[in-house]
Amino acid sequence: TRGQQFAFAGNFGEVEVHGAHRGEAKRYDVAHVMSNLDADGNPVLRVSKAANYHWHTDKPYHAAPPMLTMLRAVEVPPTGGDTEFANTALAYDALPDGTKRRIAGLRVVFRPAFDESRAAVDHPLVRMHPETGRKALYFGNHSTHILGLPEAESAALLGELLDHATQPQFVYRHRWRAGDLVMWDNRCLLHRLVADDSMRRYRRVMHRSVVRGTVPV
Repeated sequence: TRGQQFAFAGNFGEVEVHGAHRGEAKRYDVAHVMSNLDADGNPVLRVSKAANYHWHTDKPYHAAPPMLTMLRAVEVPPTGGDTEFANTALAYDALPDGTKRRIAGLRVVFRPAFDESRAAVDHPLVRMHPETGRKALYFGNHSTHILGLPEAESAALLGELLDHATQPQFVYRHRWRAGDLVMWDNRCLLHRLVADDSMRRYRRVMHRSVVRGTVPV
């Protein structure tokens, strides 16, 4: 159940509490429902969810972004609706030494795609995992630019790093089955929902729990 998932996620830290959909009062101690359904329960593509089709880490625009996300498949399409994960620690390790020196100390500005009222925050482009000590690239679709670099150079560098980090050798593609529970570490992984026609044709209902993290260093 959603309550059991919320409780399980609590073993890893403080779980974020989400408001219910459609302006309902906040509900506590339950997982957050994510779906492609409209008010009548029919599948529909939402423009506001388009960012999920791009490589991102969850909520990097927070001062202390979440460390862990947990997603449980309740209803899945018969085909499609996969999620891909890219390991940015492995990607960092594979960078040429010159590139590592070039990006050391740089900071990335993050802002949510559909909430311009939220103030931007910046985090290290290369962050240190607080538990393993490994370095990992930290950026994604919510990145707007790199502090201190000209706009064109910033965009080019972020694009080059994204192309590098999402090469096949760093990527795992998960094909969902009902009942699957997948957990990932936002501090060293990017992820995205693979865009395909299934999202407008079939129901997809997932329950998500997010565990709070610490300020990236």
